[in-house]
Amino acid sequence: MPNNSLDRTEQKRGLTTVFNNLPNDVRRGSDGVDLLTSILMRYSELGAVHYWYEQHALKFTFMIKQQIDLASLEDILRPALEFYHHLEGQKIRVLEITCRNEENVSVLTIVRDLESVSQREVGLIVELLKRKFGKQLVYDETNLADEELAFQEEVISQMLTSIKFMDIQRNVIALRDEGRVLVFNN
Repeated sequence: MPNNSLDRTEQKRGLTTVFNNLPNDVRRGSDGVDLLTSILMRYSELGAVHYWYEQHALKFTFMIKQQIDLASLEDILRPALEFYHHLEGQKIRVLEITCRNEENVSVLTIVRDLESVSQREVGLIVELLKRKFGKQLVYDETNLADEELAFQEEVISQMLTSIKFMDIQRNVIALRDEGRVLVFNN
């Protein structure tokens, strides 16, 4: 029986070799697409992730099956994220929290700059929202093993590190649709 982590490492090395031979603009676009896809695979609570070219930031979109009081939610999220970054010794350039309430659903958007966002921070955001909204948070059921979840976290961390200072020349959005991840150039 093959060792999955060894297979992934070998596949990763092969991908790295292929990407190193691609032109820079194609490689940067692929890194962005892979990052957004990995984030959606790991965090099933996210409905969409958008790379925002103009701000060099990521927009995280969540759907919640109730009306949200944005001020009370900001009172939880903003201090937690600021404290996290204080502990990490980093400055936040962009932190925007907005909400659009529809009839029975609220669409929550959190925008974070690529320079300071990390995989651990995304995990913190998701965990805070899960604790606040519980079953009201819309998510896809996933059957990923703990080993695969840990692998996705590692991939996200590596990709965030590699694209923090890249200039990806287009907006890209990844959406969750009935268990699939769809990626579009915007």
